[in-house]
Amino acid sequence: MKWKMLAGLTGLLAASAAAHAQSSVVLYGVIDDGLTYVSNQGGHHAYRMDDSISQGDRFGFRGVEDLGGGLKAVFNLEGGFNPNTGASRQGGLEFGRQAYVGLQSDRYGAVTLGRTYDQMTMTLIRYHSGYWSGIYAFDAGDHDRISGNWLNNVVTYTSPTIRGLRFSAQYSFNSQSAPANSYGVAYSLSASYEHGPLSIGAATTSIHHYTVTPGSSFGVGSFLGVDVAFSSTAVVVDRYRTAGIGASYDFRVVGVSALYTNTRYETGANASTMQSINAVVHSYLRPDLIVAGGYGYSRMSPYNWNEFNAVLDYLLSKRTDVYVSANYQKANGGARAVLVTLPASGNDKQLALRVGIRHKF
Repeated sequence: MKWKMLAGLTGLLAASAAAHAQSSVVLYGVIDDGLTYVSNQGGHHAYRMDDSISQGDRFGFRGVEDLGGGLKAVFNLEGGFNPNTGASRQGGLEFGRQAYVGLQSDRYGAVTLGRTYDQMTMTLIRYHSGYWSGIYAFDAGDHDRISGNWLNNVVTYTSPTIRGLRFSAQYSFNSQSAPANSYGVAYSLSASYEHGPLSIGAATTSIHHYTVTPGSSFGVGSFLGVDVAFSSTAVVVDRYRTAGIGASYDFRVVGVSALYTNTRYETGANASTMQSINAVVHSYLRPDLIVAGGYGYSRMSPYNWNEFNAVLDYLLSKRTDVYVSANYQKANGGARAVLVTLPASGNDKQLALRVGIRHKF
């Protein structure tokens, strides 16, 4: 009897260990920091210790539990932080970058609930020069949300990949307690196709009661008939809609990408549209040395912006790299130059030169 009890207990422990082995929780993160020289920041040059430029600083927990039959439970908790001060990013939210839970099926796709990026980021960022050169390289004011923006209270469905084709759909319930860039009901859709070296993606996002700060973000004096005086004055639009399509092709030695986006702001009878085109070429000069250069043009009548960027990235290891980058913007039509996340220039030109280090864990 004792031997039978012992055998049964051993079997139970083995089954428990096997079940545990099918579940995992991973701690991960990115720390990016460096020094930036800005040619004109409010009328004067500046030296800045800036973080989250090549990638946003973060730490997170990602977990998966195998439920059997190709079904898994998944979750992701991810918070942003400033390594120079220790402060939380995303308005002080503990897990402001991502916080969701859901189910994933090999056959039917995945459904998640929580806070996550919309499809403009998830699908299109890979085609933008900012993917290589960092956040300074994104289009005027990041008007198309490519650099990484979130939706709260969102349900996300992502299909399985079928012959290279995949699509996603998101719906965000009204959230008056959300950060200022995501107040109202929203939806986001995307489709992508992969075939060998070719990649194509398209996405759109629509948000009601969206808040924008055009004076400080775009460097403009007026917006939708409102005098914003180049300041951080907030303007709430009735509806915000952005859409884009991009493609890339990998020639092994050299890769090329291009992206077009169209963003529309509507308030009552007033409306304004900003269009952007972006192109980038990148190359692995050696397995441990990457060079990339890009150009972007944005227009929102009567304003327009030209942006040039370049980066040289040296991989010390699989987890650590050092890089130097240059970003230059020329604004026209009475706008002031302002690279994304930097204070506006005192005139129509702004140059940012940077040296940085990034570590992934």
